Amino acid sequence: MSNRDITTALEFHELTKHSYTSVRTSTHRLDLHNRPYPFKVYLEAKRVELPREFPKPSLPTLEALAGKNLREKRGELDIAGLAEILYFSAGITRVLRNPLGEFYFRAAPATGALYPIELYIVSGDIPGLRAGVYHFDPGEFILNTLREGDYRDYLSRAAGEEQAVRDAPATVVMTSIAWRNAWKYQVRSYRHWFWDSGVIAANMLAVSVSEMIGARVIMGFVDEMVNKLLCVGGSVEEAAIALIPLAASAGEKAPKKRRRVSQEEHKTMPLSRYIINYPAIWQMHKVSSLTSVEEVKEWRGQRVEQVEDNYEGETYKLEGWDDVSSPPLWETILKRGSTRRFAQKPISEKHLATILGYSTRGLDADFLNSGASLIDVYLIASSVDGIPAGAYYYDRKNSTLLLLKRGAFRRIAGYLCLEQKLGEDASVVFFLMTRLNQVLRRLGNRGYRACQFEAGVVAGRMYLAAYALGLGATGLTFYDDEITEFLSPHAREKSNMLTVAVGFPAYKARSGEILLGVVKHERRMEYPQIGRG
Repeated sequence: MSNRDITTALEFHELTKHSYTSVRTSTHRLDLHNRPYPFKVYLEAKRVELPREFPKPSLPTLEALAGKNLREKRGELDIAGLAEILYFSAGITRVLRNPLGEFYFRAAPATGALYPIELYIVSGDIPGLRAGVYHFDPGEFILNTLREGDYRDYLSRAAGEEQAVRDAPATVVMTSIAWRNAWKYQVRSYRHWFWDSGVIAANMLAVSVSEMIGARVIMGFVDEMVNKLLCVGGSVEEAAIALIPLAASAGEKAPKKRRRVSQEEHKTMPLSRYIINYPAIWQMHKVSSLTSVEEVKEWRGQRVEQVEDNYEGETYKLEGWDDVSSPPLWETILKRGSTRRFAQKPISEKHLATILGYSTRGLDADFLNSGASLIDVYLIASSVDGIPAGAYYYDRKNSTLLLLKRGAFRRIAGYLCLEQKLGEDASVVFFLMTRLNQVLRRLGNRGYRACQFEAGVVAGRMYLAAYALGLGATGLTFYDDEITEFLSPHAREKSNMLTVAVGFPAYKARSGEILLGVVKHERRMEYPQIGRG
């Protein structure tokens, strides 16, 4: 079955929809004593200590989201800069201790705080780090050495001879460990692979801008080649999702050496006492995989153009959002958390305009033409000064809101967010939607990965923009078809990918802090005691 046969993607999307009935008929119960360990622990790999002193991304948050710094000279990348990017993308910022044990929260959010995404580095020689393939452990703040030597040319070939990968001193590769999220979310957790990697990417792209390092998203690659390089090729538990090459100032180019990559395995600590495999996840991943360099090149040639929505009706022009001051990016990342309770307090029109303006500035990705996006933003505004309560579509090109329905829809917003009070109490709820059938026809099954991932990036930017403004934000699950129905006829051909609620928190949250090496893994072949994650 090929990437072009999109039947499986359409069936998978239908299978994993939430509805009023499906939620009430589910028999799934969490086995808290089998909660997956939130860190991948190598038992014998050679360790590389990351520096504990590294720069902080000091560019104002909104400027980092805008990408303004990249017009200047590119910065350099050394091991301290790499540590900075890794930490502020996926490092530990908070530790919660309760009767169940210790829980470690990170720089970017993750659904259910389960953290299924792992980061790997494929690098050439950079100051402080020899060329190799490494795994990042945020708990002990180390790199695990998986292969020694320069594999950038191999990774570039796997990415369809992608020059950005060959020229970058280092590329970050994101993977997902399926069971970590499926433990709670079952088959639907495949969607979460891309939401959770997308919000990490939002941080990583912003930090890279702050340090004048170019970064772009590569989702076209030969899956088997990349998995093999990362030593997860024989796994039915973990798979590569995306590549992010870090383009720094001129350094040593990757040698054009046709390296052979042998199948290798590294012993790792078990995630939990037992693992449940969900075949539908791996079937969906298989049919969205690319199998040859030629197929990757062909797929990349199908990148998406922007489709404009035609509309008539009452509109509200959003202005003044591009001159708002904001704190340094590192402060915003440490401040960020997932808000657990909103006050029913209005945000300002400028708050709304700023969040929308900076979260939809576009994504440099191999599946998009310049200025294009797979994501359309809709919203229910319940409490925004200057904007009548109602449902809206956001025209990002013209920074304009189109009124779809006027009215007080707090209770409906809560219902659409799987009947969660967070959706009801938020000042505004954003619905990140896509023309799924059209995307699949263009990009095949892999388009399902792409639109979910881009939704994650937009959501991650919404988090950063909201916290830069002193607000709170949280991602929420949702009733799929009910959202489309409520926002129709304008959204009748679209599917919701992700939902984000924003407003003032109903409590004063403490900022996080830079926590390095706060986890000491037991390193054994038995599953570690519950409560350590």
